[in-house]
Amino acid sequence: MIPRSLLHAAVGLLSLLPLYTWAGTAVVDAPHVRAELMAEDNGLRPGSTQWVGVALTPASGWHVYWQNPGDSGLATRIEWTLPAGFAAGPIHWPYPHAESLGELTNYGYSDTTLHLVPLEVPADIGGSHTLQAHVKWLVCSDVCIPGEARLALTLAVDPAATTATPAGAAFAAARAQLPQPWPGGPVQYRIANGDLSLRLPLPLPASAEVRFFPLANDLLNHAAPARVTRDDGALRLTQALSPYFVEAVAPVGGVLVVRDRNRDQAFAISAQPGDVPAVISTTDAPALPTSSAGPGLATVFAFALLGGLILNLMPCVFPVLSLKALSVLRSQDTPPTRRQAHALAYTVGVIASTVAVAALLLALRAAGEAIGWGFQLQSPVFVGALAYLLFAMGLMLVGTVQVGIGMMGLGQSLTQTSGLSGSFFTGVLAVVVASPCTAPFMGTALGFAMTQPPITALAVFAALGLGLASPFLLIGFAPGLARLLPRPGAWMESFKQLMAFPLFVTAIWLVWVAGRQSGPSAMAVLMLGATAIAFALWLLGRGQRGARVLALLAVLGALALLRLPALSPTTAEATLPSLHPTAEPYSDARFEALRAEGRTIFVDFTADWCITCKVNERVAINVERTRSAFAEHRVAFLVGDWTRADPAITAVLERHGRSGVPLYLVSRAGGDPEVLPQILTPDLVIDAISPR
Repeated sequence: MIPRSLLHAAVGLLSLLPLYTWAGTAVVDAPHVRAELMAEDNGLRPGSTQWVGVALTPASGWHVYWQNPGDSGLATRIEWTLPAGFAAGPIHWPYPHAESLGELTNYGYSDTTLHLVPLEVPADIGGSHTLQAHVKWLVCSDVCIPGEARLALTLAVDPAATTATPAGAAFAAARAQLPQPWPGGPVQYRIANGDLSLRLPLPLPASAEVRFFPLANDLLNHAAPARVTRDDGALRLTQALSPYFVEAVAPVGGVLVVRDRNRDQAFAISAQPGDVPAVISTTDAPALPTSSAGPGLATVFAFALLGGLILNLMPCVFPVLSLKALSVLRSQDTPPTRRQAHALAYTVGVIASTVAVAALLLALRAAGEAIGWGFQLQSPVFVGALAYLLFAMGLMLVGTVQVGIGMMGLGQSLTQTSGLSGSFFTGVLAVVVASPCTAPFMGTALGFAMTQPPITALAVFAALGLGLASPFLLIGFAPGLARLLPRPGAWMESFKQLMAFPLFVTAIWLVWVAGRQSGPSAMAVLMLGATAIAFALWLLGRGQRGARVLALLAVLGALALLRLPALSPTTAEATLPSLHPTAEPYSDARFEALRAEGRTIFVDFTADWCITCKVNERVAINVERTRSAFAEHRVAFLVGDWTRADPAITAVLERHGRSGVPLYLVSRAGGDPEVLPQILTPDLVIDAISPR
């Protein structure tokens, strides 16, 4: 006899079996999504192609994704398990709509959408057969949740099967949303100056709104506005390329959605290369709006001004601001007009150099370089040259040598001359040394600028420069503020010498950065070059005959050292374990894999030359409280190292509206990534990774 307890256990185990077998149902109500497997016909016709489909109905306020999800998201996938001889084709996608979330633009569906799939039915079958579909999706509102459903549908073989079913109407409605063949003439495209331009020959009503959805994810900047016009019976559309864009493979495919009088039509586009002029400005045929808009231009300018102002408080600007502080102290007894002229010269120097850096950045990006704010510090040669400059300025401030204007005037003599040029070049130097830092509001403004036409982008950078220069501009034009400063006196000589030491510290840090980029040999080369610089200054200070020639040779020797192979960038990985014991290098694939596991992820996009990044690491990330919270919540820690040029990381930064580091992302329990502020505290990080 079987013991009663064992019998109860067996019954209990049997009751659990359905949880681990295929859910034999055609409908599943998952969190925020209802999934249903449907067939158009009421039976299987042997030897035919029939249609089946998966209908997804997101909850109100949620959406799932198209085959190209846009800036973020994941296309819905269907994995079939079919009887022998059956074969399922690819999903035939209804046209999507665009949806903006913050600075991201995604493509997907917020209404019930039937994903149509052709089904090949073998000829020699009888009885009934079960179709099984494992459907995976990502459903998002302000957060994203991965979902799945295992669906099953049993159909009997019936040579006389028809579409006279309730599902038949759903299939007919879905077909009406499939892109139709393009009815006009041959579509052409051209890629030039960072834009994709399409020419679509077809007379369209003047009131029609249009939107182009590319099939390739890396083709267009999804958030960039499209410029649309008509001429000669054709529609022309121009939109900025994606920062991921490398090369277009002809034909360029996509879907053009035309909306006229609240009626939508979708057309499949296949464009061949051609001579298509870019649309400079929109004259008609407005683009279809997305469900929300990004920040306004006035807000962006305000962010740029405020970010530039706060940048004065960042440690990387201190060394140069000390020089400017000296000049302000000296100018207290000068006439107001003279003081104002110096303030303006400094402001012009800051704005001009900010715009120049931005213009170079935009030009390199247009040429295909994947770079952002601070890109120049990814070059060990630039880092070495900057170390030379700051080291030389420090020697001059401390009084080791006294040098006039000459070859060595690249540094202090330019910034310390009594004329307006001294104020101008102090402004230039402030921008050069400020590039390792970012400030709150600055990332959003510069990230937006990168998606705009050049004139708008340069204007945003100019606003940033104006914000950086504004404290000294205000002092120059506000006599009351100038009177608050201490009076000039003998103490200023000691103050001047004291200001040399921040420059020395900055130079040492730059040598360390070069060592991280190129290895220890680079540090030795730069220290040798710095010795040559010091030798040149010593010679000039002696003022003896022939000293200038020898000093010039020493400087040229120091510059020649920058060209040695020892300062070539290496491809070595960052020392991740020193930052966090469980840190891993960032990759899109690893990030998505962790999200699929439902793990909470913290991503740190950083660079060794980014002072803001290093401060955040020391005070907020690499501290015991934060480490303990990471361990408690099993947080995966990913690091994107941008110390060296890395187009993949540049692309991620731009996808989140940033042109440089730092960028911190948190994906809580597999949810959509959330962007954290650029200045972190332990409480802010711990709150971001804690379950809610």
